[in-house]
Amino acid sequence: MRRQFKPVPTRPDDFDEFWSSTRQQLHAIDPVIERRAVETAEDPAIDLDIVSFVSLGQVRVAGYLLTWRDHEPRPLVITSHGYGMQCRPRWDWARRGVNVLAVDIRGFGISRAALPDPSRWGYVLTGIESPETSVIRLAVCDYMQAARVARTLLADRVQTCVFEGVSFAGGLALMAQAVSGDSDLLAVGVPTFGWAEGRNLFVKSGSGAEISRYLARRPDDAEDTMVVLRYFDAVNFADRVSCPTILALGLEDDVVPAKTVYGIANHLAVPYELLEFPVSHSDGPEEAQWSLFENCWLNFLQRGLPGDFGAHCRTS
Repeated sequence: MRRQFKPVPTRPDDFDEFWSSTRQQLHAIDPVIERRAVETAEDPAIDLDIVSFVSLGQVRVAGYLLTWRDHEPRPLVITSHGYGMQCRPRWDWARRGVNVLAVDIRGFGISRAALPDPSRWGYVLTGIESPETSVIRLAVCDYMQAARVARTLLADRVQTCVFEGVSFAGGLALMAQAVSGDSDLLAVGVPTFGWAEGRNLFVKSGSGAEISRYLARRPDDAEDTMVVLRYFDAVNFADRVSCPTILALGLEDDVVPAKTVYGIANHLAVPYELLEFPVSHSDGPEEAQWSLFENCWLNFLQRGLPGDFGAHCRTS
């Protein structure tokens, strides 16, 4: 059954060394933070700033920072966007009593200029020639650097921190947490990049479909491409996650098949809860049920984790 699916990890021999080196390189970079206030009548108790900073490769990426004016310690949420999309200020979350940094990954939204020449085969294949040049590595670094910047700006106002993301951002959040350990809670829905060896056989759109088309046109590159993708397979990161985790999936999903998410869940070594929804990445009315995912992790941030956290699976 899909729920018991547990693929064998395919970590390259230098996987941990590669990511340790990547983290060290990122930490050696001065983020040179720039912060610009945005006038808005959205909520008088909350400030909106556009924050930009330097990430790996000496490029500048940016995001939307929402902070409460009372300067009280509050939970901090780091988040990003779906594949091919961009962020918006998450006023709905901020009004629940949290501070939020929503970062546009290089090549998207207000960080579009940071990746001027994406691959003609698709964004995810940019730099696919090696793990060092892969845009996925750079995207993970953008997420980690965003967390570092937010902590720098808010300092003792950070009560606790959650890395959040859905789809593309979910994959980045999971990898960023496993590499940096810089969050107290991980909340990811349908995380991309799980089970690199098999996901491309099932997906019908999104980054997985781009990889499938690339390999179909360039079969001689298949082996080298898969070796690179193993450095970014969420399954290979799962047992490195170091904080309680809320994971969510759609039982029917043509972009991030449920099997790939079960593959991640079954390798987690921390307490976790799994939320199952009928669908994801669809236009159907059942998508509305995904609001329960947001409510779940926001409630945990506000009230703390229950004593039986991780003891069961929650099915919508």
